[in-house]
Amino acid sequence: MCIYMEGQRRLFGRPLHLSVGFQASSIEGESGYYLFNHILDGNRCDTTLAVEVEAFLSLHKGTMFADIKFKSPLCEGHCTRVEDLSQCPVECKNAVAREIMQAFSPCKI
Repeated sequence: MCIYMEGQRRLFGRPLHLSVGFQASSIEGESGYYLFNHILDGNRCDTTLAVEVEAFLSLHKGTMFADIKFKSPLCEGHCTRVEDLSQCPVECKNAVAREIMQAFSPCKI
């Protein structure tokens, strides 16, 4: 982990971390992760940080869905592509995570 990291959410509002992906939960009870590249003073430290989605749940103002619909007939497959940062219309725990992600995406690399 990068030695300059100061807690999970404190620095994420500043241009030091660039969102590069989302690793979805595929089973109940498993946490999803946001993936960020870390930049310090304009220089990459070449660290990709994986931060649990739960660290950002307070950013969500809508309905919290607890079920995971991954690979169900309703699933559109967004979560199968880590670089797919788009929103998902399915009432799913991962869709909530994808909606939260819109608060810090798209980011310029």
